[in-house]
Parts: sequence; C-alpha cells; structure tokens
Amino acid sequence: MKRLFLTVLILAMTSLIASCTESQRQGYSHWKSDLIGLKRTITLYSADGKAIKTWSGRYKVEVENGTARFMHDGKAIYISGTFIIEEE
Repeated sequence: MKRLFLTVLILAMTSLIASCTESQRQGYSHWKSDLIGLKRTITLYSADGKAIKTWSGRYKVEVENGTARFMHDGKAIYISGTFIIEEE
C-alpha cells in the first residue's frame, strides 16, 4: 500500500513539475534573483556605442526610470544611459 501511494505521489509531482508554465518559470527566476542574484554581465555604453565599463557576477538588479542599481563588491552601483544586462 505504501509503495502504491509513493508511486502515485511521484507521478503527481512529476506531472506538476512538467506542466510549469512560462509565468511560473519567470516567477522562480525572480525569486532566485531576489534571494541570491543571477549570473549577469552588465555593460555600460557611451553615446557613440563604445563600452565604458563591464561588470560580471551574481547580481540582483533593480531597474527604474532608465537607471539600474546593483551591488558590486559591497558597493552600490547606479548606472543610467545606455546599458545592457545579460543573464548567463
């Protein structure tokens, strides 16, 4: 009886995980970002399109009104202008 219950439970959990929607995956990504940050590369560009500065690491990035904020080596970094945030 226990074996049957365990088998049904495993099948139910497997089907539940397999049926995750894109919004659920995105929610998980947001939760992971809030908790430990995601591996990202952030590049700030000048007006003529040349890279000024690049940061790589595990960051939680907050973007508001065209300004991004993240912590790098214990320092708060604020950037605005043209920047790209790539998730690895």
